[in-house]
Amino acid sequence: MSRPRRDLTQDELKIWRHVARSVKPLIDSARHPSADDDDVQETPRPRVVAAEAETPARAVTRPQPPAPLKLGTVANIDRRTGQRFTRGEMEVDGRIDLHGLTLDQAHSALTSFIRGAAARGARCVVVITGKGKGESIGRIRAETPHWLNQAPLRPLILAVTQARIQHGGTGALYVLLKRQR
Repeated sequence: MSRPRRDLTQDELKIWRHVARSVKPLIDSARHPSADDDDVQETPRPRVVAAEAETPARAVTRPQPPAPLKLGTVANIDRRTGQRFTRGEMEVDGRIDLHGLTLDQAHSALTSFIRGAAARGARCVVVITGKGKGESIGRIRAETPHWLNQAPLRPLILAVTQARIQHGGTGALYVLLKRQR
């Protein structure tokens, strides 16, 4: 239970007014006058304005685009996952074969495959590009790393490395996709 409020005596009111006049506010805030303040004259207070140099500027941070992928680099993942990925020990969640396609067809097929695999939560996929004819490197094989570094696919990918022989060897790539959170 709380005590009932009592009114201040004349002496207490006089002392309160004296103390109230000598107090300087910390922050310039609106003061609500009370009925007891009729005989107290208020002096105008100077407004406190913060200087522009004193207020810290908020740094505008924009998300940085991911670093370009380098074939065989596994810098952004933990050591054990990196080892399993480069050794071909991770479970393959999907594969696409780009043999026999034109460059435009291969690019659009690769884009839709990677986006679909990432959407369904795949972690490791194999992209079979082929080795090319004779001693020359195939055009699809040469362009695939560039396509994986472009805007629609790069944010979805953690790492790329050459596949093991059982998955296509030098004519295929392992692509490690980011987990969807």
